[in-house]
Amino acid sequence: MYRITRIAIALCALIFAACTDADFEYASERCTFFFNNGVYQDATLQSALNPMSPGVFCNIYEGTESGRRFIYFANNQRQSSRQEPAGEDARRTFTLGLYNKSGIIVGFSNLSSPATLYIYDSQCPNCYYETQTMSHRLTMDTRGFATCPTCKRQYDLNNRGITSNGKKLLRYRGSTTGPLGVLSVSN
Repeated sequence: MYRITRIAIALCALIFAACTDADFEYASERCTFFFNNGVYQDATLQSALNPMSPGVFCNIYEGTESGRRFIYFANNQRQSSRQEPAGEDARRTFTLGLYNKSGIIVGFSNLSSPATLYIYDSQCPNCYYETQTMSHRLTMDTRGFATCPTCKRQYDLNNRGITSNGKKLLRYRGSTTGPLGVLSVSN
């Protein structure tokens, strides 16, 4: 009996130790994106992928114009651009944010050293979970805050996407090899 009790206590301790906040740092929703900025040399995206200029964030989303597919970039420093995928990139499929509707926000935090790359969903998580609709794309300001046009919540992009009331932004896993390198998001 004593041995079974010790094993049960050890298993409980193991289970509780396995459930840390780090497990919930990233969203479980799917998000995939691969972009080689060495090929396109997009200055808007380049500004957000530079760890030496933390606090610059770029919204990335997909759209079409006249039947042609484009990837749009808009940063919080009022720059915007678009790129038409060519060659192998034209055959790739992306999932940029929830249901490929809202897009993602990428950039390096100015609150950590070395700078931390953050990749967020561009959808207000609070409005999404309350309404289950995808029409709440965030707008960014130069201070590094993203604001929902519907509920007016502000999210701190430099501080893990937290807000003063409600859920924080969905965060995705990803990496970059630099401003003129590859941005890879795989959640």
